[in-house]
Amino acid sequence: TKEMDFYSMKRIPKIAIVILAILLAIISYYAFVGWFNVVPWAIVALIIGYTCSRNRDAVVKGSLFGYFLFITYILISYKGNMDNSGIIKIVLFSIFFSLVGAVAGAIGSLIGYFIRRGKAKQ
Repeated sequence: TKEMDFYSMKRIPKIAIVILAILLAIISYYAFVGWFNVVPWAIVALIIGYTCSRNRDAVVKGSLFGYFLFITYILISYKGNMDNSGIIKIVLFSIFFSLVGAVAGAIGSLIGYFIRRGKAKQ
């Protein structure tokens, strides 16, 4: 039988990850200045991966986290024109640049997954 502890949680629901990403983006926008934002983002990505039981789950959940974190952070920090042209530009920019966030979240989550997997082999 497998022990149940914090590190062997079966699932973090995907909707919880999306909500977490949005909340973390808002909190870090108002609480941190500069590159310090990356620290809590990276920690959460590692934790997400650490709690996944399969690498595929780590990639999917990490990607969701990174995508919604980036898109929320970009949209709340936008100070440009609010006319139709400005809105279309920022929405398109946000959608495509957030793919970078998805890749970063997937990498961070995979690292967390491999840390857990390495500990399990010891």
